[in-house]
Amino acid sequence: MTIDMASAYAGDARTPSCGRLRELDEEIIELLRRRQAMVRELPAPNGPRGTDPSFTGAVRDTIARYSDQLGSGSELVARAILVLCDPGDRT
Repeated sequence: MTIDMASAYAGDARTPSCGRLRELDEEIIELLRRRQAMVRELPAPNGPRGTDPSFTGAVRDTIARYSDQLGSGSELVARAILVLCDPGDRT
Protein backbone atom coordinates (compact mmCIF):
# COMPACT_ATOMS: atom_id res chain seq x y z
CA MET A 1 0.00 0.00 0.00
CA THR A 2 1.34 3.41 -0.95
CA ILE A 3 0.34 6.40 1.15
CA ASP A 4 0.54 9.97 -0.08
CA MET A 5 1.90 11.45 3.14
CA ALA A 6 0.78 15.01 2.28
CA SER A 7 -2.79 13.77 1.90
CA ALA A 8 -2.51 11.56 4.98
CA TYR A 9 -1.47 14.49 7.14
CA ALA A 10 -4.10 16.72 5.55
CA GLY A 11 -6.81 14.20 6.38
CA ASP A 12 -7.86 13.52 2.79
CA ALA A 13 -10.81 11.12 3.04
CA ARG A 14 -9.52 9.07 0.10
CA THR A 15 -6.30 8.08 1.87
CA PRO A 16 -5.53 6.82 5.37
CA SER A 17 -5.09 9.59 7.91
CA CYS A 18 -2.46 9.65 10.63
CA GLY A 19 -5.30 9.25 13.11
CA ARG A 20 -6.46 6.10 11.36
CA LEU A 21 -2.89 4.81 11.30
CA ARG A 22 -2.69 5.38 15.07
CA GLU A 23 -5.97 3.51 15.50
CA LEU A 24 -4.55 0.64 13.47
CA ASP A 25 -1.43 0.63 15.65
CA GLU A 26 -3.67 0.36 18.73
CA GLU A 27 -5.48 -2.59 17.15
CA ILE A 28 -2.15 -4.27 16.41
CA ILE A 29 -0.92 -3.66 19.98
CA GLU A 30 -4.12 -5.15 21.39
CA LEU A 31 -3.78 -8.22 19.16
CA LEU A 32 -0.18 -8.65 20.31
CA ARG A 33 -1.29 -8.37 23.95
CA ARG A 34 -3.84 -11.11 23.30
CA ARG A 35 -1.21 -13.24 21.56
CA GLN A 36 1.19 -12.69 24.44
CA ALA A 37 -1.47 -13.75 26.97
CA MET A 38 -2.32 -16.87 24.98
CA VAL A 39 1.33 -17.86 24.67
CA ARG A 40 1.86 -17.40 28.40
CA GLU A 41 -0.88 -19.95 29.02
CA LEU A 42 1.24 -22.55 27.21
CA PRO A 43 3.72 -24.57 29.25
CA ALA A 44 7.18 -23.04 29.42
CA PRO A 45 9.87 -24.91 27.48
CA ASN A 46 11.74 -27.52 29.53
CA GLY A 47 15.18 -26.69 28.24
CA PRO A 48 17.04 -24.31 26.00
CA ARG A 49 14.71 -23.25 23.23
CA GLY A 50 17.48 -23.38 20.64
CA THR A 51 17.67 -27.16 21.04
CA ASP A 52 13.90 -27.74 21.19
CA PRO A 53 12.84 -28.99 17.73
CA SER A 54 9.20 -28.02 18.20
CA PHE A 55 10.17 -24.46 19.19
CA THR A 56 12.63 -24.02 16.34
CA GLY A 57 10.03 -25.45 13.93
CA ALA A 58 7.41 -23.01 15.24
CA VAL A 59 9.87 -20.13 14.78
CA ARG A 60 10.59 -21.19 11.20
CA ASP A 61 6.86 -21.57 10.46
CA THR A 62 6.00 -18.16 11.94
CA ILE A 63 8.78 -16.39 10.04
CA ALA A 64 7.78 -18.13 6.80
CA ARG A 65 4.12 -17.18 7.31
CA TYR A 66 5.00 -13.52 7.84
CA SER A 67 7.42 -13.50 4.91
CA ASP A 68 4.89 -15.09 2.59
CA GLN A 69 2.12 -12.68 3.57
CA LEU A 70 4.03 -9.43 4.11
CA GLY A 71 7.17 -9.76 2.02
CA SER A 72 10.42 -7.89 2.53
CA GLY A 73 11.41 -6.98 6.06
CA SER A 74 8.69 -9.06 7.67
CA GLU A 75 11.21 -11.49 9.14
CA LEU A 76 12.20 -8.74 11.58
CA VAL A 77 8.54 -8.26 12.54
CA ALA A 78 8.06 -12.00 13.05
CA ARG A 79 11.20 -12.25 15.19
CA ALA A 80 10.12 -9.25 17.28
CA ILE A 81 6.73 -10.86 17.87
CA LEU A 82 8.37 -14.14 18.83
CA VAL A 83 10.57 -12.35 21.37
CA LEU A 84 7.63 -10.33 22.72
CA CYS A 85 5.47 -13.44 23.04
CA ASP A 86 8.12 -15.85 24.32
CA PRO A 87 6.45 -18.60 26.38
CA GLY A 88 9.46 -18.61 28.71
CA ASP A 89 9.03 -14.92 29.55
CA ARG A 90 6.81 -14.97 32.62
CA THR A 91 7.35 -11.36 33.76
